[in-house]
Amino acid sequence: MPGPSGEVPFKRQKKEETLSESDEEPYIDDPSDTDYCESVLSGGKDGNFPASKWKYSDLKQINIFFDEKPEIYEDFMMEVKEDILKNYPHCSDFSKCVNTFTHLLKENVVFSYDLENIRELRKHMYKNKVDIEQEMIKDIQGDVQKSENAEKNFDLKDMLSRRWFPAVKKFAYQTLKLIKRSLYPIEEGAVTLRMDIEPSKQKQSEEIECAEVYEAVDEEFFQHFCSIFGQLFFLEPDAVKRKTLYFNGKTVNSTPDLAYSLHLEPFAGVTDIQDTILFVIEVKRKPVRMKTSVSVSLEEQVGPRVLGQVGLELFAETNFSVLKPNSLGIICMETKFIFVYLRMPEDHCVNVLLGAPLETKGKISYTRSFDMLNAEDRSKIAEFLYFLGCVQNCRIPNSKI
Repeated sequence: MPGPSGEVPFKRQKKEETLSESDEEPYIDDPSDTDYCESVLSGGKDGNFPASKWKYSDLKQINIFFDEKPEIYEDFMMEVKEDILKNYPHCSDFSKCVNTFTHLLKENVVFSYDLENIRELRKHMYKNKVDIEQEMIKDIQGDVQKSENAEKNFDLKDMLSRRWFPAVKKFAYQTLKLIKRSLYPIEEGAVTLRMDIEPSKQKQSEEIECAEVYEAVDEEFFQHFCSIFGQLFFLEPDAVKRKTLYFNGKTVNSTPDLAYSLHLEPFAGVTDIQDTILFVIEVKRKPVRMKTSVSVSLEEQVGPRVLGQVGLELFAETNFSVLKPNSLGIICMETKFIFVYLRMPEDHCVNVLLGAPLETKGKISYTRSFDMLNAEDRSKIAEFLYFLGCVQNCRIPNSKI
């Protein structure tokens, strides 16, 4: 297992930075979507507001704006990496380690599926579904076997080398579980003929029950799936901390779904540690709205009601982030995810909390969406996530100097 050395072969592409300050007509959200709270920040009685109640209009009041379009992924990745290495100059770039595991993932974990297409297969006859599932099982087990063979060449004295194959196996079998739940939504509770229902209405009753049981693939399942996916890249979730902020006469609470923190060396007397590398802002049991997200705004991808929460949670995390005064997060929508990154001057955060006049701005950039089940997407983001995984596990000193 090679150790960290050399330069990461990232090349910055030219881009035109944009800051969304326009009051353009908002994206029309689905009125049936009740997962998102419609409360506005100014409407509460006790002045206590969870992040989920924030809207983009509230975020604009503290001069934080989203870019109008997704940033080129390579540029996004490079900016974050440069900011980490600037804050922690003693931290390596781990290029040899990152390149080794990125190559292993691309060569050995190649199964690729679309969750919506799998759900469409529910309409097929049972035998057809079983045959299709068997092919998927065969493909995934083949990848597990290839990965196990690759592990034979590892130096198992190295911690990360020991962790790679078990993580691949966990992700593979968690994917099989998701496939099974999606193909057979009544798996956990078979529909039986009810004596009190007329035969003519039985089919309708079965469809209702089928839909109810299908709800078992809930946000908790996708949150766990996201956690298992992170382990592919040596990212281990830490205890989630609730953040409470006081400003503009309001108490604002923020609690991410998952958080990944540095494994810092012990240092006596330190109480305020910036150790969060990455956190998962929200896991939704709802798909990304736009299948092609390369050039569409974040609002069009996830809906306008999510924007305020995303921005507030990024803001709340800045004082605890290794990227302070910036913060890095992920939005998960089922198996798809989007990187988001808040950058702002340090005095902007201070002035917001003090209620001082705001002469600066914060900007939230974001990427297109990626799918954990898609082999090409996994290969695309592997280099970045392996870098973050190595940073988490390298036990850098507490001091940034």
